[in-house]
Amino acid sequence: MKPLAIFLLLTPCLCAQHFGYGIKAGVPFTAVFSGSSIGTLAESGRFAIGPMVELRLPLVGIEADLLYHRDSYTLQQSNVAPTRASGSSWQFPIVGKLRLPTTPILKPYGEAGVAFRSFTGSSADLKSQSKKGFVLGAGLDIHAIVIHITPELRFTRWGSTGFTALQANQNQFEVLVGISR
Repeated sequence: MKPLAIFLLLTPCLCAQHFGYGIKAGVPFTAVFSGSSIGTLAESGRFAIGPMVELRLPLVGIEADLLYHRDSYTLQQSNVAPTRASGSSWQFPIVGKLRLPTTPILKPYGEAGVAFRSFTGSSADLKSQSKKGFVLGAGLDIHAIVIHITPELRFTRWGSTGFTALQANQNQFEVLVGISR
């Protein structure tokens, strides 16, 4: 009975809060792969894009993204023609946000949470990479009339993987910009 009473008291507060949805896009600052034990690695064509949803409470919020990362690389081995491969990863970060109450239009925030990812591609080395990580970030929520523009810097520390010829970088640093309603 007591949980029902608490739920009924908090329901009007939750209905008045803002639920946001939109798109988030960006580019990574760090390489997706930290190296290869069998040759020299070069990456190209990297970007991230995907939908996002957010529950915005007065000072805190919860955000979930589904980010598609395009990963292309060329592996150069000595005395062998270069191997070109491409794949992608889907990342699902879930973060809690803490906003500083500064002005109604500009609100800096910090975020922390967890992330999950899945590599796709034909290489078995891609599929054996770490699937869980920890997320830290900071950004600025710009409320422009009916939309929110949120540029942010995000760091993800991925778990370690076993030994494979292609090693994913455990540290991922990227700049993202979200546009949401």
